[in-house]
Amino acid sequence: MSKSSRLLLSAVMVTSFLTTDPARAAGPVHGAKAGGMGTAFVAVADDPSAIAANPAGLSRVKGTNIYGGGTIVVMGTSYDAPTGGREDTKFQLFFPPSMFASTDWGTSNLVTGIGIYCPFGIGGRKWNESELTRYAATNTSIATLNVNPVLAWKVLPFWSVGGGFYYLYATNKAERMIDQSAFGVADAKTSIDADGDGWGFNIGTLVDINDQFSLGLAYRSRSRVRFSGTLKISAIAPPLQTAFGGANFETRTETSMTFPDIISFGVAYRPTSGLTVGVDAELLRWSVVGREAAHLSTQVPAAGLTDTTTVFDWKDSWQVKVGADYRLSDAWSLRGGYAYIESQIPDATLSPAAPEADQHNVSAGLGYRTGNWTIDSFYMIGIGLDRTVSNDILSGTYQTTSHYIGLSIGQRF
Repeated sequence: MSKSSRLLLSAVMVTSFLTTDPARAAGPVHGAKAGGMGTAFVAVADDPSAIAANPAGLSRVKGTNIYGGGTIVVMGTSYDAPTGGREDTKFQLFFPPSMFASTDWGTSNLVTGIGIYCPFGIGGRKWNESELTRYAATNTSIATLNVNPVLAWKVLPFWSVGGGFYYLYATNKAERMIDQSAFGVADAKTSIDADGDGWGFNIGTLVDINDQFSLGLAYRSRSRVRFSGTLKISAIAPPLQTAFGGANFETRTETSMTFPDIISFGVAYRPTSGLTVGVDAELLRWSVVGREAAHLSTQVPAAGLTDTTTVFDWKDSWQVKVGADYRLSDAWSLRGGYAYIESQIPDATLSPAAPEADQHNVSAGLGYRTGNWTIDSFYMIGIGLDRTVSNDILSGTYQTTSHYIGLSIGQRF
């Protein structure tokens, strides 16, 4: 096989699916009340979704409760090439669900609960298979699902602690085209479909300084997810088919990814009985995503298709959030929030699969209570800053806008 052929096929990065950016932990996919407050919920944490935000807050949730729903996520990204030309992602809807349940077992200081939610959301991007981004990414998606039992204990009337462990399941898919113009034929297509799981824990504490101020601190551990799946290449050029055993090729592949640990600090302020203001700061330690290796069960050394190590060099990122809940009456509450989200991806490894930039999130929400029922809803828009990069993947300017619409329904028994 010629050197040009080897260079052509070595472009198939078997770890390319890891470049899909998980929906950020600030995404409002854990509960609609928190979503309406811009997810500034660490020191508020007064509904069953505290399991995700700060498990110590579950000690405030009396009786037996369920609280569940989902979020509609719409993401759109545009790409402008340095030499001219523009491409937009195709329209997609994602539906990360959430469900929380808790009970105090008739006690005054002990609450147990379980949450099933998407800690890093569900999302992705789909680009045109014949346009500008096709050799870097055409379709990427990630989905995460978390099962998280916790226990909260009110140690003192003003101090609570909580914690639990979680099981994390994740799926990841990626597709892109391979340039075969050197052989006078159309592009080949490569795709990866994989899933995996891992374990971790979350803990938190909540202190009521007085009737007006509360402080919250929460920690979610990192989790190493080992992915196993299938790599496929289709429409391989005739000169290369001897090496691959035909026009189509398939092999098992294994790799791993570490989802970051998250440190969250929050302050809640209640100047009146009807108004709650929350302010949070979160550190997501994405620097755990450095270099990742992928193993292929069947390798084609002559085509440059072998075990691969991909450099990501992601960095730690901060999120700062502020939100408010104003009780209009015994039944109705009005909410609003803002969050600044820092990107974790450096210029050198930014790609159309995850063209993230620093982002501003603005949200509004509405809550309604009647008897033992609660209905919370919200809308959030995330506006990413324009980001221009020059790298070996695909140089250009990216801009992303995200929309979130969520609903949660709760009942106390």
